[in-house]
Amino acid sequence: MAVNSGLTDLNVYVLAVDPWNLQTVYAGTFRGVFKSTDGGSSWATVNSGLTDTFVQALIIDPLSPQTVYVGTLYGGVFKSTDGGSSWTIANSGMTNTYIQALAFSPSAPRTIYAGARGSVFKSTDRGNSWTAVNAGLMNTDVVVALTVDPSNPQILYAGTTFGGLFKSTDGGNSWTAINTGLTNMSVYALAVDPSNARIVYSGTLGGGVFKSTDGGNSWTPANTNLTNRRVRSLAIDSSRPQTLYAGVAVISGTADGGVFKSTDGGNSWSFLQTINVGTNTDVLALAFDPSNPQTVYAGRNLSGVFKSTDGGSSWTQVNKGLTDTNVWALAVDPSTPQNVYAGTRQGGVFKSEDGGNSWMALNSGLTNTFVYSLALDSSSPQTLFAGTAGGGVFVITLKAGLAADFDGDGKVGFDDFFLFAAVFGKKRGDAGFVAKYDLDEDGEVGFSDFFIFAGDFGR
Repeated sequence: MAVNSGLTDLNVYVLAVDPWNLQTVYAGTFRGVFKSTDGGSSWATVNSGLTDTFVQALIIDPLSPQTVYVGTLYGGVFKSTDGGSSWTIANSGMTNTYIQALAFSPSAPRTIYAGARGSVFKSTDRGNSWTAVNAGLMNTDVVVALTVDPSNPQILYAGTTFGGLFKSTDGGNSWTAINTGLTNMSVYALAVDPSNARIVYSGTLGGGVFKSTDGGNSWTPANTNLTNRRVRSLAIDSSRPQTLYAGVAVISGTADGGVFKSTDGGNSWSFLQTINVGTNTDVLALAFDPSNPQTVYAGRNLSGVFKSTDGGSSWTQVNKGLTDTNVWALAVDPSTPQNVYAGTRQGGVFKSEDGGNSWMALNSGLTNTFVYSLALDSSSPQTLFAGTAGGGVFVITLKAGLAADFDGDGKVGFDDFFLFAAVFGKKRGDAGFVAKYDLDEDGEVGFSDFFIFAGDFGR
């Protein structure tokens, strides 16, 4: 069902949920801020004192959730200390009031950073005053990537559209260009090795990936099989930092978009070839099984959903029942990871209860079927939110699934038992193995799966 009652502007640019009260949600729109106190069922405008209502950024103080900040198109930063009931301008010291981003420092919540057009500002007193932290930055350039050293919050790296890379060692107060060896100056992605903060990776627009082993002082190409690619995102496996993923955008007429993987710290990359179906089909969504990071789902424009069970080394297209293969969003149920949701461009939401092997539409009450984003309520994974193009936000409360309802008739009985018995003893790779019967996902349909089945029998 739509959750737009009272939401008079359906172009929602930013959403934030109160971490202390999940029923409280804020939405930033062209017409200002809307607030819901009932999980999105109804909304009310909370714009008192907000003189610029084009809200592009919104954050909630993690220690004091009644304190909320918004960044606006022309009016700068506004602050509320009463949960949005009233707002005051919080621009003291800010010389550029075109605010595109806001962020708290994770290790020091009193410190806030604001990203403006061509500028970065810092507040150490919860927004009461701001200081430009642009010394050494090119003031005509745009900072499009920013990352913080995980071991030292005083060290920051900034990637710019045309000026290359900059580094700060004093919490942003001053910056120094660090472009030695960097032959492409359009840096759109950054990542720092969590186990060795001197190892930094940068993704460039047309130059692939560069790597530094000395905290950015010098760079070398890390582009074997990744030459001339437009790298828009980088991710490091925190449990295995030598493993990296690079999200690559389409270069019209030359190279397809997709995902590349490195298992040797960026020295060499492999294109996940079996995910590359069709031409000019970007990977628009990625989702990981939270219980098994080797299981990855990828949503592609025009090609549907792909699944990997070996950390991306190989992929299988899993589109059975998926009538719209323009997949823009994916979500995996953390409590029942066999339940996967896909948001599509025209077909709405689809659900799989067998890890992507088959899909069924889940569109009851969804009057806008262009789904941009999906989110599961972390405290109640049976609650699914869908963000749409021009239709606002929808929510559906799902019935608890039965993992052993193999035939999908809503109950677990002897018909499911006979299906289960037919594959008992099969292992992944054996003829006749079907993943949905491997209830514990250990690669074999065995007694542990039977005990799970027995627990559902008769329900």
